[in-house]
Amino acid sequence: MTRLRLIAGICCAGVAAMTAASCTGLIFDDRDGCEHGVFLNFKYDYNLQRADLFGDHVGEVTVYVFDAQGRYVTSQAEGGDALAEDGYRMYLDLPEGDYQFIALAQQCAYDGDAAQPGAQFLREEPGEGDSMEDLAVELECIEGKADGYTVTVNHEGQPLDTLWHGISQEAFSVPASGYAETGISLMRNTKSVTVVMRDIDHPEDMKVEDYDFRIVDHNRRILYDNTVDESSTVLYTPYATWTTYDRQPSSGGGNMAHAEFMTSRIIYHDDPADDARLTVTEKATGRTVIDVDLPDLLSRMANYDELQRYTPQEFIDRGYDYDLTFFLSGGSWSYVTINIGVLGWSKRIQNVEI
Repeated sequence: MTRLRLIAGICCAGVAAMTAASCTGLIFDDRDGCEHGVFLNFKYDYNLQRADLFGDHVGEVTVYVFDAQGRYVTSQAEGGDALAEDGYRMYLDLPEGDYQFIALAQQCAYDGDAAQPGAQFLREEPGEGDSMEDLAVELECIEGKADGYTVTVNHEGQPLDTLWHGISQEAFSVPASGYAETGISLMRNTKSVTVVMRDIDHPEDMKVEDYDFRIVDHNRRILYDNTVDESSTVLYTPYATWTTYDRQPSSGGGNMAHAEFMTSRIIYHDDPADDARLTVTEKATGRTVIDVDLPDLLSRMANYDELQRYTPQEFIDRGYDYDLTFFLSGGSWSYVTINIGVLGWSKRIQNVEI
């Protein structure tokens, strides 16, 4: 198996289009020489907007093809402006047979460029004779013990590139002649979590450099079926921190400390002891001012009536941009306001055991 690198970055406009094996194009008006095969449609509507954002968000998609027994056949990548066009489909020139598909997508081109800064998602790609289980994605980390944790995400002050995963639900038949068509739905795995802190008692004293922000999870490695290998503990630190001043009396005024995280897929477990935890510690005293169960906190937003049908895990998987504002009093947090960025929802939660 080979490992490549996923270029980091949030804004990757102008990603170069990848050349397909044959019969490429958006509308496929000219199909001479392509009298068989399969067209793959993609969608990314597994989100809280319940809208297909594939063309707006995805910059490149790679499809890994397996036979009915799950043995690797081939792979194909396409990217660039073509993905944003209405009617985009990927053509795969496959002979008659039954096939299964796994798709990995991102905002930036996956071209093995190791020169880009920041932690990357490294693919373990199958080769000839390998099975579906040999495909995995692993977040690049610093190995070895660090502050008591197994590995630390070395983001180098850069956000992670967005990572999506999709898999066909069953084997799909390609006829000996003519065209077949099927689709793959994508799920976004990377999460953006912004933490803001305010001090109710002494708002002027809040400074981000006085605190140590951390997320501890077990989500470094994502397997072929999008489950998470939780065998190692991962330490996330903010890729960006800063302090701002709020001059509005209506909101209490004073300083605000900001810390931005990006993480891999967050899992809501049956046992809360297995959940990711967000902690904030005061550096001068070593006192922990915030220690919360992160997936439980994020899933509290699912209590809106129209979203009752979502399980905690589905709600977290559909969401991707969370803002958490903690209000401190007496050396600990008193309450937190949770916001889902793109939808403008917010909810206030008092400090009970989370």
